[in-house]
This record gives sequence, C-alpha cells and structure tokens, in this order.
Amino acid sequence: MAYREELPRELLADIKRNREGRLSSRQRVELVTEPLATLMLLSVPLILIAGRYGPVGRVLVLALVAGFVLTIIMRALRFSRVKLCYRVLFAERLGPRWLFWRKTSLTDRSGEILRFDHRLARKIKIKPDQSAHVYYVEAAGRRILLNMTPRDHPQAELAEPSDNFTYAGGRLYAD
Repeated sequence: MAYREELPRELLADIKRNREGRLSSRQRVELVTEPLATLMLLSVPLILIAGRYGPVGRVLVLALVAGFVLTIIMRALRFSRVKLCYRVLFAERLGPRWLFWRKTSLTDRSGEILRFDHRLARKIKIKPDQSAHVYYVEAAGRRILLNMTPRDHPQAELAEPSDNFTYAGGRLYAD
C-alpha cells in the first residue's frame, strides 16, 4: 500500500512520547477529562431544577461541582500510575467508519482478539490483515487505544519503542 500522506503532527508528537514509555500531555488530558462531557450533559437538568430552590439548590450545585472535581482528581491519580503497552497487532476485519460506537478489535500473531473500549487516536486507513504498531493502556479492566500506525508506512520506524520504553515502566509484548 503506497502512502502519500505523512502522519499528522499531533500523532507524531504522541508517538514520540509513547515510544519512551510515557503518555503525551494531550493523551493525559483526554484520559482524565473523558467522562466530563457526559456528566455535564446529565447534570444540566439537575442544575436547572436546583436553581429554583434558592440556597438549598446552590448547595446541591456546589456538591455537583465538587463531584466533578473529585472525578478529575481520581482519574488523574489512576492514569498517573498506568503502564503503557506496546504490541504489533493485526486488523482482522474492519467495520464501516460510520459505526463509530463499535469497539475496535485487533488480533495478535497468535490469534487472540484484543478489544479496545475507547480510542484516543483518530481513525487511520488500514486494510484487513495489515499489521500495525499499537500503543494502549489498560485501566480499570478496559483497554484504551492511544495510537496505531501501519507498519508499512514510510514513517513507521518512528513508532517503534525506544530502548527506554521498558525502563520507563512500559510493557513490551513480543511479536
């Protein structure tokens, strides 16, 4: 497969940090703030209703904001200790792009299927049975895909883990 496009600048910055066994600042912020949009959307009706109850409503809104802050702090602590994982995985079969709610599934060389509950990386063009450099984290029983780069891309050597990857606490899985 011939690639005309270069990897996006943000992906290159993420890969540069991931190959050293660390999360990039963009990835860290996305992981920590992931549930906030859903929490805020669900709490808007509560805030509107609480506004009608004067001082009691204000206390309720302050408790809600404190819950948001506590959620951010707990997620920041969880993801500060998470280990980065690297594997070479294969795209077994890919579903249509418009099915964005489906989990991403990739297989390793032995045929084990790895399902990713969430992905921070934007979707890239990859063919079935094509191998890719994959960085991900495992937290709270979920796998979160950080980035994926096809191994036959001209810039793919930038995605290989460095010698410091395991030293920094990353998990390196053999091909």
